[in-house]
Parts: sequence; C-alpha cells; structure tokens
Amino acid sequence: MATLLLVWPALAASQSAEPPQPEQPFPTPSRELPPEGSEDTSLSLGEVVEVQGRNVGPLSSAEVLTSVNLLGREQLEQENANEPLELLRRAPAVYVDTYNQGVIGSELGIRGFSTQGDTAHTKLLIDGIPSNIHIGVSDLKAIFPLEIERMEVVKGTNDPRYGLNNVAGNVNVYTRRSGNERKVRLLGGSFGTLEPQVMAGFDNGRLAQTYVAAYRHANGYRANSDLDRLALSGKWFLTLNERSRVGLILRGMNLEAQAPGYLTLDEARLDPIASVGYANSDGGKQRNLHASLHFDHDFSSSLSWSLKAYGQGFRRNRWVRFSAESSQQERIENEKQYGAISVLTLRTDELGLEGFSVEWGVDYQFQDNLHQRYLTRERERAERPVRDQAFGLHTFGSYLQARAWPLDTLKLVAALRVDGLAGHFHDRLKAKEYGINDAGPIWQPKLSAIFTPLYGHNLYANYGRTFQTGVGIGAYQTQAEPLAPSLNDGWEVGYKSSPFSWLTGRVSYWQQYASNEVRLKFDNSGDSENVGQTMRRGFDVELNLQPLEPLLVWGTFSRHVSEQVEPGPAFPERKGKELNNVPDFSAKAGVDYRPVPALRTSLWMYAQGNYYLDKENALGQYGDYLTLNLDVSYEVTSWLQVAAQVKNLLGTRYYSSIWYRDFEGSAVLYNPADGRSFYVSTTATF
Repeated sequence: MATLLLVWPALAASQSAEPPQPEQPFPTPSRELPPEGSEDTSLSLGEVVEVQGRNVGPLSSAEVLTSVNLLGREQLEQENANEPLELLRRAPAVYVDTYNQGVIGSELGIRGFSTQGDTAHTKLLIDGIPSNIHIGVSDLKAIFPLEIERMEVVKGTNDPRYGLNNVAGNVNVYTRRSGNERKVRLLGGSFGTLEPQVMAGFDNGRLAQTYVAAYRHANGYRANSDLDRLALSGKWFLTLNERSRVGLILRGMNLEAQAPGYLTLDEARLDPIASVGYANSDGGKQRNLHASLHFDHDFSSSLSWSLKAYGQGFRRNRWVRFSAESSQQERIENEKQYGAISVLTLRTDELGLEGFSVEWGVDYQFQDNLHQRYLTRERERAERPVRDQAFGLHTFGSYLQARAWPLDTLKLVAALRVDGLAGHFHDRLKAKEYGINDAGPIWQPKLSAIFTPLYGHNLYANYGRTFQTGVGIGAYQTQAEPLAPSLNDGWEVGYKSSPFSWLTGRVSYWQQYASNEVRLKFDNSGDSENVGQTMRRGFDVELNLQPLEPLLVWGTFSRHVSEQVEPGPAFPERKGKELNNVPDFSAKAGVDYRPVPALRTSLWMYAQGNYYLDKENALGQYGDYLTLNLDVSYEVTSWLQVAAQVKNLLGTRYYSSIWYRDFEGSAVLYNPADGRSFYVSTTATF
C-alpha cells in the first residue's frame, strides 16, 4: 500500500500526458456490466442497463467472483411494498421478515443470518453510500421503486470493498440519475393504499438533473397500522470535461406509522386483523436527511479515481409497549454519519498480464449517535429518561485488490482489507465514559478464481474473511472482559452455466465460520454478547429458462443450515443447536409471459421454511409459508401503461414475523401477514 502511495503521483502524471480521447463519452456512475454468460458469476433478473463507453472506473459488483444477483429497472419499478426492503424478496438466498411495528418495518437476512436485527451482517448502500443505522440494521425507507435503476446483491465473504457490517454480503441500490425522461405513476388498492410517484430527468449532455417526489399512504391490513411516508430527492451531475464529472445528491424522507403490536397464537387465529389493546398508542416517526458529493476523474483511459463524501442523519422516535403489564416507552435514536470513500483503479494490459487491474480503496466514517428512552403514558413523558447514551464511533478501512487472467481460461483475484475502530461512549445518566474495545487492525485476506474451459461454463471458488464487532454499548469497554471482534471465514465453490442464449443457471455451495459471533442482547440493556463459535453452510440453485421469446421461467432455491459449534461453558445446552430465526430454506419461482409486446404477465411465488425461536431450540420450529402473486401490465400507448397486481393470490393465512419475547413474561408472539390484496396503477412517460 505504501508503494502504491509513492507511485500514484508519478503514474498519474505519466498517464495524463496521453492525448485525450474526445470521441468517447464519459461513463455515468452506473458502470458497464458484463454481458450474461461472459466470464463472471453474476445473474440478472429484469432489465439491467448496460452503459457503453470506456472500461474505466471502480470494479463493479458483477466483477466480484462470488454469487452476485442483479435486479433491474424493469423488475423493480412496478413493485409495490410498504417497506422498500421487501423489494429484495425476489433475490436468491435473501429472506425478509416484515414486523409491521411502525418505524420498525422489516429486516433482511442472507446466508443463514437472523432477520431479527440482532446480528449486523449485511452492508446496505444507496448510490455507494452506506445506509445502515448504528446497530447494523438496513434502512431503505428513503427510496421508492420508480427511482431505482438496479439492485446488486453480493453474497459471501470475499468482496473487499466494504468493511463494517459486510459480514455475509452487501446490497447496493443504484438510483436513476440521467436521461431526458419524465414519469408519473399512481397506485391505489387494498387497505386504503395510495401511492403517487413522480420522476423528472433533464440531461443536455453536460448537466444531468433528476428529481423525484413520492408519497405512500396505507391503512394497513391490521388495525392501528396507518402509514404515511414522503420522500424527496434531487440529483445534479455535471460533466466538467472529458475526464471529470462531479455530482450532488440531496434526499429526505419523513415517515409516520402506527404499530398494532404482536398477537398470541389464539388471538391471531381468532382475529388476524386486530391490534392488541395495550398497543393502541404505539407507533413512531422517522426522518432521514442525506447529502453526498460524488467526483469521478479519469487520469487516462487506464487510470481513474472516484471520491464520495457524505453527511446523513437518521432520527427515529418510537413509542412501544411490549405487554399489558409493562409501561410504554418512548425510544429516541438520533444518529448522524459523516464519511468519505476514495477508490483508485488501474486497468491495463500493458504489464504482460491479460485483463490486469489493481484497485486501492480507502473509507472513513464517523458516527455521532444519541439514544434515549423515556417512560410514557399515551406518548406523554412521565419523568426523566431511563436511558441517555451518546456514542462516538470512528471506522477506518482500506483495501488493495488485484486481478488478472494468467491463462485465457483462468481469472484470479487477490485482495487484502484492513479495518480499525476508535471512539467513546458516554453514559450520561451515570456520568461515565468508556473507550472503544480496541482490537487493533483487523486483517481480512480474500482470494477468488474462475475457470472457463468453454465459453458460457464457469467454475469458480473463493475464500474471504470478514468481521463483526459489538454494537450499541457492546462496542465499548463497559464489560469486565472486553467483547472481542468475531472473525468470519467463508468459502464458496460454484458453477455458472449459460450454454445457450435461452438457458442460464448457477449452483453453489458455501460455508461460513465465525470465531466468536457477536449478537445484540434483547434484554433492554442495549449491550452485545459473544455467543461462541458458529458455523453456517448451504447451497443455492438458480435457473433462468426462456424456451420462447415471450416466455421466461425462473426459479431459485436456497438451503441454510446454522449451528452453534461451541457456545462456551456458560451455555452447554446450546452446543450443536441451530441459530434462531434462520429459515431452513427460501425459494422463489415464477413464469413471466408476454403473449403480445404490449402485455406482460407474471405469476410468481415466494416460500420459506421453518426456524427456531430460541437458541436452545426448545420451543420447536415455526414460520414456514408459501404465497403466490400475480402481476399484469399493458402498454396502452407508447407513453401510457396500466397495471394490476394481486398479492397473496390464494389468500394464504400466514405470519410474516414470529417473535419469542423472553423478557417481561415469556411468550411466542405473531404478526399476521396481509391477506389477499388488489392494486391497480397507471404510469405515464413523457
């Protein structure tokens, strides 16, 4: 890394001496994606826009040699969801729990990790900017479907681009930011749902402007579930010259939502749309504000630099009561994040290695967080706070990644990432301060290979290390014995095949081993704990079949097995048991049929298996379900489209979230999922 720091200025100067190439357009931030069936391991669903131009800029998710899925604009812009994280339900090996508890809406899980928000395991980014709150929970509420260009889901441990929260993979959401296009979409339907979205793009070849305004109101399937969410964004990207581009993104979101609480099994069977009486004044408010600067510069056709700087805030006020015997609390989370991400990329064939590239990335984030809790009665504060905690957290990371084709049929990628943490925690009620649990530099080697004996047949393997640290007060020296970080070592072998233009498939087997897994305690302390050595393993099978031009048949199946290998002497009864809230499988399949160019139909299902609710596996398994959905759209004219959607077509009664409350009186509690629902929408393009 030091060598690269020394040679960069000289290399930049020598490269910049080359004559410019004015005939080639500056690429937009959505870099070119390799075509399906080429020497990569990604699979796409829906339209993924390929940007033509020079092969410059940071390495994309499609170039990470692991299981990558790309969900495109065509697939996403017609979606309909109260919680935007539910848009990822179609992605293989991704499963989503919908809580329906006000500002606590949903959380995703991948590769055997829990959906309860107790493990920070997935890095979420919007336009390359991190969007996880302090405990690692993903937050996508500021984005509506019409604004999304594509979603990239990277699974596994060998992606070096991200550190904190990138334990089992990452999700990068790219929004639209160029083109002369105006769209208006109006959706309405069951449960009093109304959702207008407006997007306006203006691009004169030098300045690209994109504005989005969207609003959603829904009364909800259950009583006391009203939701109002408003989001606004503006993006301005200016091409300074043939080598440089600068951009500004501003985004805001305001959410107000009620919470119906969880039901017992008898209550859920008797009246699934009911709200529990003690939760009648539960709910919350959330406000997100975001600003980011983006700068891209090409020193030459081979060397490029990308810089992002950002500031953003997440403020959540939640009122919650867990039982009739407990008191209501107001929980305040006021979090601010500031950071920068720098990526320098060299791509050249002039060093004697085909397809050689080397990339150096540096990132930094500072979090200034305040968490408070008050006892309340009908949202009225009764006394001083019962929790008043201030967190200051600095995260530093850097990686060096190189790739090349030593043989025509073999591609290798090697990388090394290092992360470090600093900061302090102030318990303002106790007037005490604590430093960070200092683990020193956390080194994470990565290695990947892909072998292509025949075009369209790719065998790949990878290894990588990621890490977890304590969240909340668990990140600081509040315990007698510091909470050590957990090292997560994983590997994967897979085969991707595209022997014909109408057939693409991928199968992979993976394992991940955690040295001392870190989990958030659900005991109202805000602390974390090490739960011992854990092992996750599984396989993914994915298939896209298009025997006829108008017909696409697709399906995915993912098996997840988790095990508490060595939980430690304090919990011998957990040894060999499965981790809680991890479904043993997830499956998605569909038939998309287009009998005439103007008419599109899609019949698809989502299913997931059972999971244990407790670490001892004493309560049995819960949670399996299958739901069927139907989407139909018709292009009335070149500028007008109408669509209809039926969700939960068969009216299946199931539970989108099941929770074991082991405090304030233990109980198994249920959130009934939406019943059969109907929606219609109209989209006009100008």
